[in-house]
Order: sequence, then structure tokens, then C-alpha cells
Amino acid sequence: MLLSTMTYEQIYREIKNDFRDVRDNYKRAVETRVSKLACKSPFYPFRRFEFYTHPISKNNYTYFCIVNKHSQWKTPDVVVYCDYEGKFGKEIITIAVGNDHLTGRKILYISIFQAHFFKRYYERFIKDERGEYDKIAIFLARNAGALPLGKEAVSANEKEDPGYTNVALLNLDGLCLGKRSIENHGIIIYKTFVPLNELYSVQYEKVLPQYIQMVFTRACLDNPQCGKTLEKIAADGVAKCNELIQGGNSLNNTEKLKEYFQRYQDMCQALGKYIII
Repeated sequence: MLLSTMTYEQIYREIKNDFRDVRDNYKRAVETRVSKLACKSPFYPFRRFEFYTHPISKNNYTYFCIVNKHSQWKTPDVVVYCDYEGKFGKEIITIAVGNDHLTGRKILYISIFQAHFFKRYYERFIKDERGEYDKIAIFLARNAGALPLGKEAVSANEKEDPGYTNVALLNLDGLCLGKRSIENHGIIIYKTFVPLNELYSVQYEKVLPQYIQMVFTRACLDNPQCGKTLEKIAADGVAKCNELIQGGNSLNNTEKLKEYFQRYQDMCQALGKYIII
């Protein structure tokens, strides 16, 4: 069982030992419950939580299943995570298999969202007493399609801990800031959350193109029947920004940059109305 006294390396090894059983149980859950329910659902995206307790380690795992449209009812997207009581409160660990960014080999990744992260997510984004106890579920639902970014998106003022390199994760609500283990690339720890409107201008400028693409992609997945409308919103938004740069106007460079970002924000907000949470 995961304990607050464990190091993150020990946690990684235990989850890795559990992973085969966690994966096999998910396959059974998809075939017997999730896919059948998704096929019969009149509404999409279809979302469902499935739960599994490992018989040996007693660790609790949750499968957050998402089916964006009926044709994908057999192959839902899934976020696998477990939670445990860390030194400073509940921590959430998401689990995925991917390619090591250096070696290219398949490895198990665990992303640890610390208790402090969710404290900041609640204070800086949700800001609603009713969302206090649901902040983890809200984050996971809105985190689908999040983009991992390198240290280029992290403020230059952010110091690096010994044995780690700074990383960031961009989602619908803002930037998740954390660190990756240099010795074990499969361990990523997210420490805090910063909404887009609180980023330094240099950070915002760097993440804006990825954010626009992420919002557009997510909107298209959630509302595939509105593809032409979404393309028009994006095209009109880009045209307005280009017009600001190319056309003659009386704005100075600072004012022009501020208006440029505002027009892109307006476009993202228009696209965001088509995202289903």
C-alpha cells in the first residue's frame, strides 16, 4: 500500500508492480460495462468512473473513461489514477505508458499532483465553495487533451530542485508547474497551478499557440457536428489578429500586444463554449 513515508521512487516501483493487473482489469471493465453503456448512451461525450482495488497491494485505482462519439464506444479514452494520503494531504497519481523523450523506449509514466497543487487549483480557478470537495474530479474532467511542455514554459525565476528538471503541463484552465526526475524520466511531480491570466507575459506568449490548438481540438472532439462553425471561429480570430499587426493604427507596441492577446483570448472563449465538461 502507498504510504506517506515512501519516496517517489518507491511509489513508482509499487505502481509499476501493480500495473499489469490494473491494465488487465480495465480491459475486462471496458468489455463488460463501459463499452456497453457507452453504446446505449443518448448523450456524448460519455463519461464514466470505474474502480479497482489491487488484491495484493490494496492500492485503489480509478479509471476515468471518456467516449467522445458513438463510433468510438468500443475504444474509450481513459485516465488511470490512484490516490493516497501524502505527507501534506491527498495526492493524485495518474498513470500512462509512453515513449521516453530521450531514449524513445516505452516506459511507465506517473504524474503526481501534490495536495498543494489542488489547493492552488481551487483557490485560483474554481473559487467556489461548492467545488472544494470536487476539485480533483473537476480537474481530471477538464484535463483531457492536456499538453506536456518543457522547461521553456516555466518562469526563469523558478529554481530547479537537485535531481530534477522543471516541466509544465498546459490544460484548459492554465499551466500546471512541476518537475521531472532526471534519474527516472517516468516520475513527474506537479507542485502548483497558475491560471492563464496570472502567467508572466513571456510565459503567456510562449503557451498561447499551443493553447489555441488544444482548445480547438477539444471543441471539435466534444462537438464534431460543429466542425465548420469552429473552423470559422478560428479563422476569423486569426484574421482579426493579423489585421491588427498588418493594418495601420494608432496603437503603440505595448497597446498593440495587449490588444493582440485580447483578440486571441476572445477567440479561445468562443471556442470554449463548444467544450463539454
